[in-house]
Amino acid sequence: MAKPDWYDTTDCETHDKGAPKFCKKSEPGEGTERSCAYDGARVVLMPITDVIHLVHGPIACAGNSWDNRGARSSGSQLFRRGFTTEILENDVIFGGEKKLYKAILDLAERYKGQANAMFVYATCVTAMTGDDVEAVCKAASEKTTIPIIPVNTPGFIGDKNIGNRLAGEILFKYVVGTAEPPVLGDYPINLIGEYNIAGDLWGMMPLFNRLGIQILSCISGDAKFEELRYAHRAKLNIIICSKSLTNLAKKMQKTYGMPYLEESFYGMTDTAKALRDIARELDNAVNGLEKRTMQDRVEQLLAEEEELCRQRIAPYRARLEGKRAVLFTGGVKTWSMVNSLRELGVEILAAGTQNSTLEDFYRMKSLMHKDAKIIEDTSTAGLLGVMAEKMPDLIVAGGKTKYLALKTKTPFLDINHGRSHPYAGYEGMVTFARQLDLTVNNPIWPVVNAPAPWEKSDDELSADVAAAAGHAATFLAEDLSASRVKVSTKCATVNPQKNSPALGATMAYLGIDNMLGLLHGAQGCSTFIRLQLSRHYKESIALNSTTMSEETAIFGGWENLKKGIKRVIEKFKPEVVGIMTSGLTETMGDDVQSAIVHFRQENPDCASVPIVWASTPDYCGSLQEGYAATVEAILATLPEAGPAVERQVNLLPGAHLTPADVEEIKELVESFGLTVLTIPDIANAMDGHVDDVVSPLSTGGITVDAIRTAGRSVATLYIGDSLAKAGLKLNERFGIPAYGFNSLTGLAETDRFMETLSAIAGLPIPEKHRRWRSRLMDAMLDSHYQFGTKKVALALESDNLKALTTFLSGMGCEIQAALSATRTRGLDALPSANVAVGDLEDLEEAAAGVDLLVANSNGRQAAGKLKIGAHLRAGVPVFDRLGAHQKVWVGYRGTMNLVFEVATLFQANAKEALRVAHN
Repeated sequence: MAKPDWYDTTDCETHDKGAPKFCKKSEPGEGTERSCAYDGARVVLMPITDVIHLVHGPIACAGNSWDNRGARSSGSQLFRRGFTTEILENDVIFGGEKKLYKAILDLAERYKGQANAMFVYATCVTAMTGDDVEAVCKAASEKTTIPIIPVNTPGFIGDKNIGNRLAGEILFKYVVGTAEPPVLGDYPINLIGEYNIAGDLWGMMPLFNRLGIQILSCISGDAKFEELRYAHRAKLNIIICSKSLTNLAKKMQKTYGMPYLEESFYGMTDTAKALRDIARELDNAVNGLEKRTMQDRVEQLLAEEEELCRQRIAPYRARLEGKRAVLFTGGVKTWSMVNSLRELGVEILAAGTQNSTLEDFYRMKSLMHKDAKIIEDTSTAGLLGVMAEKMPDLIVAGGKTKYLALKTKTPFLDINHGRSHPYAGYEGMVTFARQLDLTVNNPIWPVVNAPAPWEKSDDELSADVAAAAGHAATFLAEDLSASRVKVSTKCATVNPQKNSPALGATMAYLGIDNMLGLLHGAQGCSTFIRLQLSRHYKESIALNSTTMSEETAIFGGWENLKKGIKRVIEKFKPEVVGIMTSGLTETMGDDVQSAIVHFRQENPDCASVPIVWASTPDYCGSLQEGYAATVEAILATLPEAGPAVERQVNLLPGAHLTPADVEEIKELVESFGLTVLTIPDIANAMDGHVDDVVSPLSTGGITVDAIRTAGRSVATLYIGDSLAKAGLKLNERFGIPAYGFNSLTGLAETDRFMETLSAIAGLPIPEKHRRWRSRLMDAMLDSHYQFGTKKVALALESDNLKALTTFLSGMGCEIQAALSATRTRGLDALPSANVAVGDLEDLEEAAAGVDLLVANSNGRQAAGKLKIGAHLRAGVPVFDRLGAHQKVWVGYRGTMNLVFEVATLFQANAKEALRVAHN
């Protein structure tokens, strides 16, 4: 008995060298992924948007597959809901027909007015147990007002292509020809096998609209059930997806006399050919052989579009020229993509396909170089072998190959159903070129393919460590007078992003155990600092004030300062008093150093309590500068000389680091067998914890006794350019070498830190860090698609600005604006044309149109005004998000966290933008 035409695969056998046998079945254990008939049917039918798709089977068929394709809808989203009868053990034993019947009636009632039909899919288990899906659908149809259509496609009857053809049979039998179109244009066509993946259909529609061609039915991208019912009134069928629905086109030709063409809309060459072929057939069908109405329209359109397209892709082609690719996909996309890649100057090293015909194979082969390899073994091992042999610059394939490619650290572009960008038509060709360029030329590739620290030569390692050792000298040698960084000339600052230097000084003092900060100024200054830091850390802040009054402001604040020091020592018994000045007392000219000397002379009983003083006038710098000045003052006052303590190092963490960041860095240092003195140490002071005893002093930081031994360490490590002077302070006093790092966020930055620790400790990098490095690379590879071409604006303290700007640029973002709170060295090197000192009002102007805004919580006003959905909170204060002080963005692990956090913001923002655009 002959097989039905939906089962036959033409050109099944061939003896041509290198040509695959497309009818060949997957063999057990061979590792191919051809999918099944159920999957093929759902590919065709599930893009019908206003239909309930009910899967009759155990949870696997629907649970593992619902809403996993990129088909898009401009209207109903019902097709994206997952419906299943979820057959259980008892249903397998006693049958699931009653359950199916009830499910159909229940869903038809619940979605009345939304659903215009219901497709019911039989699967392997329910077919095996003998459930008569057709009979149940027929019975249920008598109780409902919508068509109930059986889809008898259990996975075991064949591969994906057979499922495609079966779906075509079902459409022809139950849907096509059951209604008449409300409006029929002069040139109506159907598109068959176009599923509107990532919006491909929407890239083709403008071309048809300009030509006056009516897309009567699209089978089945962005389709409504009613539109499919009158597909028989078209004058021409255009098959987009190779042979998957050729049987439907043939039956419509035989029944309705409708001719069909097989075309592709990927790339300029194929798009032009498709439009010319369609125009010729439509002219023949509508006007006869004498008139070329549609053909003339097409030639005019091509003359306009092709030249414009060439101009738009030219910059991408210049960067893609000579790149070498391996291409692996299915059906028409393979030979179509060969053409598209050739148009962009990309050489095809090897190509393969799973779901094509022999005709597709010959087309593909004719377009490739004679030495190009045809991939016959499509298993994981086979593809890995091709990659190892060819060493391509790029892999273009479907999503199932994506992570295989990324694991080999090879750029990958998804052209199958999982992609996010439309590639059809001329606009799609520009998008394709842009995405290829983003993929191949993303800045992560040189980084992830660079040698790991343990793979570098001794000379390379020595150079990296020497750079860290010379960081301070290089940084401080920069001439600020020649800086390109623009400084605001506004008379009034609006929505300041700066915090006072005294606030930064308070942060530094909080990192010393049993410390009490004393602000020499009016008490309002200390109140505001406590409030700001309490909002950020969600902690009580140890800070007192000398409470300057009108009288002391006139006659001097010496006595107030001495009284304040004496009172805090006697009342609170701190182990150290940290003094900082305000704009008021600095303007008055109070000599704080002399006041401290006089206090010592007048109060010998307080001699055991050290006093540290940092000059932090409000009008010089910001939080970062006050913090740095205080760290420098601590190191100038407390450390003492003595014999070196073997394997002890000093760590100076920047003001931009969170308590969790500091904890992470400490653990990195300690993992090399080193003892670390963290000055100041907010890791256990401001990390958010509950003590058994609540103290008015700062607790949990580094002890004064430990700081005293800092002069005996073998090395100093500082994180953040602003601490360069502090790092050199210990070098000046005790000859301790200082190693500087402007950031520990990023792969390359962390590599340099690891290399330096390895050199200081004389030990190899521990295995656990190698694993975290591998995880970070994997995160970068998996997430880099979310970063490409995204525009970002940042407003932060300069150390934080440098760290996050470098990170985001290194992931492929475009830095539209980078606004620093103050003008410092190192800003000129930032990868942005717009680097300036500015406030958050300036941010509102500079951030228009960006995809991501990076600022503290006060930046939410700018984000709201500009309708920027993605706002990454960073810096101080962060008060509208919980847990900011527990975020880790440094080291391999922390950078991985940041990659995922930002990628998730981009992803959510893109989905929201898409939702708004089509609602």
